[in-house]
Amino acid sequence: MSANKLSIASFEGEGLKRVVESGDWFVGIKNWKPTNDAAHFDSMERHMLTDEVFVLLEGGCTLLVDHSSDNSCSDIRCIPMEKNRVYCIHHSVWHNTITTKDAKLILMENKNTSMDNSEVQTLSSGEIAALQRQF
Repeated sequence: MSANKLSIASFEGEGLKRVVESGDWFVGIKNWKPTNDAAHFDSMERHMLTDEVFVLLEGGCTLLVDHSSDNSCSDIRCIPMEKNRVYCIHHSVWHNTITTKDAKLILMENKNTSMDNSEVQTLSSGEIAALQRQF
């Protein structure tokens, strides 16, 4: 088959790599990286223009999702992901992923997602400790 008929991609490194871009979206492979480790995470993020979709393929991942009505990160819940289920974080919802070293996820979102249309909120040491106790 000619090269322009099919693309096959994989990624074994740390963090996120976009492996397919088409139209307005991309698919990435997200693996463990130090800032997504239970011992090292320190923030929540939100994307103002796009939902973000995750599918856990291997290892473990816990989604941190803010359920506060005022978007204050005052009600962060830990949602253990199950393999082969689709999780959609809606735009402007504070979230993060906490992964095990063997984690491998598929991630999909708008391809123009960047820090220009996203925000990061640093968590206090007390907030981090409380979340670590949950998972």
